[in-house]
Amino acid sequence: MSRRAVRSLVPFAGAAVLVLASACASAPRAQTASIDEAVASASARCGCRIGVTARHLESGRTYEHLADAEFEGASVTKIAVLTEAMAATREGRVNLSDRWTMTQSEKADGSGVLAMLDDGLAPTWSDLLTLMIGPSDNTATNAWIERLGISSVNARMESLGLAHIRLLGMLPAYARRDEEPSPWKGFRFGLLTPRDVAVWYERVARGELLDADSSGRIFGYLDKDPTRLRAARRFSSDALWAGKSGTMSGVRNDSGILRTKKGRFVIVVFTDGSAASAPNAADHPSVIADVSKAIVDAWSRDLPDVTERPK
Repeated sequence: MSRRAVRSLVPFAGAAVLVLASACASAPRAQTASIDEAVASASARCGCRIGVTARHLESGRTYEHLADAEFEGASVTKIAVLTEAMAATREGRVNLSDRWTMTQSEKADGSGVLAMLDDGLAPTWSDLLTLMIGPSDNTATNAWIERLGISSVNARMESLGLAHIRLLGMLPAYARRDEEPSPWKGFRFGLLTPRDVAVWYERVARGELLDADSSGRIFGYLDKDPTRLRAARRFSSDALWAGKSGTMSGVRNDSGILRTKKGRFVIVVFTDGSAASAPNAADHPSVIADVSKAIVDAWSRDLPDVTERPK
C-alpha cells in the first residue's frame, strides 16, 4: 500500500447523500464556538496574529480564521519549490538521481546541515528535496530555486489556482552571515495564505496535485522527517503527521496532514507579530499546538472511525 493517505468515503444513495454531506460539512455551532475561543485565547497569550485553515477530508468539515490574510510563509514556502521540482521531474526536465556538487559560494545561512559540511559534497537532487523539506535545509533550497527559477515556481502555483503561495527570493548566503545590517533584517521569503496552503495539502492527500504519482512522491517527502513540536505536539504517536513548518523572526508556522482513526485532518496555523511586551511572546509553538488540538478534539467527538485508517 502507498504511504499516500487514502480516501475512506462510504457511498450512500439518493437524498441520504445530500443530508450526510450537509451535516458533515457544517460543524455544530458549539464546536465552532469552542475552536473560536481556543484561537482567541491563543492569540491573546502570545500577543500574535493567528491565521488558521483546517479541513477534515472525509467529511468536508472546515474551520477558518484569517484564512485569506497574507502571512510571511518562512520555510512553509518551500512547498512551492517542491511542487515545481515534481513538475519538472514529471516533464523530464530534471532527473532526481543526478548529483549536485556543493561549493562554498552556494552555502546558505540559517537552517540545515549542508553549510556545516565540506565543499565537494555531491547529494542527489532527490537528497536535496529531502533536506529541504525535513531538516529545512536552506542550502538545498537555494540550489533548487536557482535551478528552477523564482518565476517558474510562481507561475506553477498560479497555474494550479494557488496564486497566494508566492516565493519572493533566494535565502541569504552563508558568506553574508556576519554582515551589518544583517541580510535577514526585513527579509521576506514568501507570502502565503492559510487557505491556499490548505488547498495544496488537500490536493496532495487526494492525489490531485499535478497527478496521482507526483502527489504520492510529494507526500513521501512531507512524511520523512516532519517536526512534531508544533501542530502535532499534543497528539500521541498513533496520530501520524506529515507536513512542513517555518520559522523566521517573529514568525512560527506549521502545516500538514494529521492521520488518525477519525480520518485525515489538514491543519494550517500561521502566527506572526508578537509584541515584545507580550507575556508569552515566544510561545508560538505551543499556541500552534493548542489550536490544532482544539480543532481535532472538537471534531473527533462526533466523527465516525474511518473504515481503513490512512497510512
